[in-house]
Amino acid sequence: MEDFHEIGAIWRGETRRALRSGRVLVLLILFLLFVGLSLTVGAGLSRIADSQLSLATGGATPTAEQVEGPRKQFLQTFVTEDEAMLESLAAIPLMLLAVFKVTLRFLPLFIALMGFDQLAGEVGPKSVRYLVVRVKRSSIILGKLLSQMTLFALLMSICTVLMVLVAKILNPLFAPADVAFWTGKLIISSMVLSLAYLSLTALFSALVKQGGVSLVLNVIALFVIWFVALIGSAWRLPGELAMQGSLSMIKAESAWGYIRYASVWQYGDDLLHPHWGRFLTAALVHVGFGLVFLGLAQLALRKRDL
Repeated sequence: MEDFHEIGAIWRGETRRALRSGRVLVLLILFLLFVGLSLTVGAGLSRIADSQLSLATGGATPTAEQVEGPRKQFLQTFVTEDEAMLESLAAIPLMLLAVFKVTLRFLPLFIALMGFDQLAGEVGPKSVRYLVVRVKRSSIILGKLLSQMTLFALLMSICTVLMVLVAKILNPLFAPADVAFWTGKLIISSMVLSLAYLSLTALFSALVKQGGVSLVLNVIALFVIWFVALIGSAWRLPGELAMQGSLSMIKAESAWGYIRYASVWQYGDDLLHPHWGRFLTAALVHVGFGLVFLGLAQLALRKRDL
C-alpha cells in the first residue's frame, strides 16, 4: 500500500508541474499544427479524387461501386489486405483514416520528445537525490511514467476529437453512431500503442545523465524498431497468399519475413482490427514490450550511483 502512495504522490507532483509549465502547451500546439497540416493535405487530396471521379462519370453522381472500388484498392495497397479490416474501415472517412495513420507513425517520435528528460533531467543535476532518500526508485519510475501517460492521453484525446470533428464536417454521411464509435476506438488504439513507447522513453531517460543523449538514443532505437518491421514486411511469409492487386503480389516468399514479429511496430495495425482476438493480442504485445522496457529502466536506475 505504501508503494501506491509513493507512486501516486510522484504522479500528482509531476503532472501538476508539467501542466503549470509551458511545455505541455507547446507540445499541444505542435501536435495540433501537425494534425492540421495533415488534415489540410488530406482534404485537398480528397477533393482532387472527387474531381477525378466526377470527370470519369461525366459529372453524374457516382454509384456506390464507383466510389468503393478506388477506396478498396487504396486500402488494400496502403493499409491492409485483411477482409475483416476492409469491411470495418468502410464506415470511416478515408481522409480521417489516412490522417490518423500518419499521426500514429509520428507518435513514437512525439513521445520521445515529450519525455526524454523525465529521469535524465534529474539524474544529471543530482536533484533526484531528494527523491531517492524518501521513496523507492521503482516508485519514481512508475510515478513519472503515469504522469507521462496522463499528459499523452490528454493531448491525444484533444487531437483525435478534432480530427473526427473535421472529418464529420467534411463528410456529412459520417453517421453520428460511427463518429462516437471511432472516436473512442481511435483514442483507445493510440493509448495502447503508446504503452510500449512511453516505457522505451523511460528506459533511455534512466540510462544516461544528459537529456539530449537520451533523446538521440531513443530516436536511434525507434529507427531500429521501424527498420526491423520494414525488413520483415519486404517478404511474404512462406505459404502466405497475396491478394490480387496488392503490393504483396510483387514480394517474394522468404523465412526472413518472420523477423517482422520481433518489432512492436508490426502489431500496431491490429489495434484497429474489428475482431477482439486480434485486438487483444496486439494490445498484450504492446503491454509486454512495455513491461520489458520498464523492467530494464528500473534495473538501470537501481544500478546507478545517484
